[in-house]
Amino acid sequence: MCRFFKADKAPEELLKGLTERQRRLVIAAVNYHSLIQPGRKLKYKIYVGEKWQYPRLTDISTIDGGCTEQVGLEPVLDIEFTSTVRNQSPFSPHYLSAGRLLVDRNVRYILVTPDEATDEDVETHRPQARMKTRAYKKMETTVPVAFDYVREALRTERDWHGRKPIPLFEPATVANHDLTHDTVGEPTHEIAPGPYIADARKAVIISMHWLQAGGAERWGMETIRLAEAAGLLPIVLTDRDGQQPWITEDVCDHALVIPLTMPLQQRLGDEPLLRALFEQFDIRAVLIHHCQWMYDRAWWVKKYAPAVSVVDSLHIVEHVMQGGYPREAIAHDQWIDLHHVISPQLEQWMVHTHGIAAGKVVDAPLIGLTADSQTLRFKERGSSARFVVAFIGRMARQKRPEAFILTARYLEKKRPGAFHFIMHGSGDMDGFVDRLISRYHLEQVIERRSGATPVAQTYDEADALVVSSINEGITLTTIEAISAGVPVLSANVGSQSTLVSPVGLLPRLTASFVRAAAKSLVHMTDQESDRRRLWQDEAKRLMEFSKLESADDLFRKLFEQWSK
Repeated sequence: MCRFFKADKAPEELLKGLTERQRRLVIAAVNYHSLIQPGRKLKYKIYVGEKWQYPRLTDISTIDGGCTEQVGLEPVLDIEFTSTVRNQSPFSPHYLSAGRLLVDRNVRYILVTPDEATDEDVETHRPQARMKTRAYKKMETTVPVAFDYVREALRTERDWHGRKPIPLFEPATVANHDLTHDTVGEPTHEIAPGPYIADARKAVIISMHWLQAGGAERWGMETIRLAEAAGLLPIVLTDRDGQQPWITEDVCDHALVIPLTMPLQQRLGDEPLLRALFEQFDIRAVLIHHCQWMYDRAWWVKKYAPAVSVVDSLHIVEHVMQGGYPREAIAHDQWIDLHHVISPQLEQWMVHTHGIAAGKVVDAPLIGLTADSQTLRFKERGSSARFVVAFIGRMARQKRPEAFILTARYLEKKRPGAFHFIMHGSGDMDGFVDRLISRYHLEQVIERRSGATPVAQTYDEADALVVSSINEGITLTTIEAISAGVPVLSANVGSQSTLVSPVGLLPRLTASFVRAAAKSLVHMTDQESDRRRLWQDEAKRLMEFSKLESADDLFRKLFEQWSK
């Protein structure tokens, strides 16, 4: 990992006693503070928090100790690091929070968390969310089918909102042009970055949601690898609170990785982190992978570095916020050079529904990202006497794991012992999934698998993959399954119809989905030839889809251009 600081001993020695993930989080935090406080020697107090907390690395609590010292925590480490940054423009030591000046005592309070901490630990501990969360989970657990009718009504309404005109983003709301002075008595104008230093490395900023499991995140990690292969330094920024387990991945070894925790220490009208990065590196491009923080600062990039390419990568039209991140792409379109999408549905939504210039939208699917779709061969039934049905993905609401569990319950009643179900993955609904399996007494019917088991093993055992999601673009698991010779049944959502045969498409509503999925799975157990024909149709669709330029090929060319 890149380092913008020095100390009397190597960081590995000074941070001994922390896990690899915790150590990398601390190094990321020290890099951030060193970049925006060039030349300063700061004391870093390192704390290990509880499972129900998120790391605090760059936010204002790292200055005032609001999450650590002020609540009585004791540091596990107390270290000094000196910034080695050569700044090209002035960086103020003064920061504001809610109109008050933060007192800087030359100390940064850094909180990391236990490696076993999860999103669910955090969610269930939040006092303000407890009642709402309990009510939601109660309905999901006790009346999942009835609750889905409510969810479907909300989805229909939100889809209608997603087709309405999207307001354009106004940079002035970020830049605070209407203010002339802050409480420190200094002007609140935008501070332009200086020229990058003479020996600056060529780099790209890869802004992501977080460093943990998800289709967009897997693609984001792949772009880190592609950037490094092209000779560019990947600068990886994330803006969503998380435990960031993927920060230990090999692809991050030689990158500058900074998971941002909000709110950042910023002065009105200034972007100190971006200024520092543009002064220390010859930045050639900015990539946006579902990162709101970078969307809201694309205008800044184009104002001060107009030659720098800004490219976003979009995966799914969400049912909330007029489309989710695709909405942000449209609202910030004037500062974005290219919109990469992974499905025809998303391309049509942007171009035909919202009027984005067709030449700015490129559909480049994630073919080949996690599977080889070049040599396809049908996988015969496994050796198990039971028909094996797989669910592969995050345990998250979008994936609707309860629909899969209800399908297992339905089939176990209809044909006891005929099916074996595998749920491969983890997420913030792990506890919910376990509780639902227990409630329906399906512990011997449904097998849970974590990321410790290779996904390839599950495909080797599976006779069918079921995608029960409420919403999708095109799932990576669909591509992986077809490539592994396994037919796919999927809810008819997003652009799944691009790859899944009409025979394999299932109704969206949970009650209808369960009945249709069960009927199709029973038919496949009785008619192996039809199971083969379903896969053959899907393999043909995948081969046709594979004729499009892949995301890998598109971005490999872009990185090569940017590296020249």
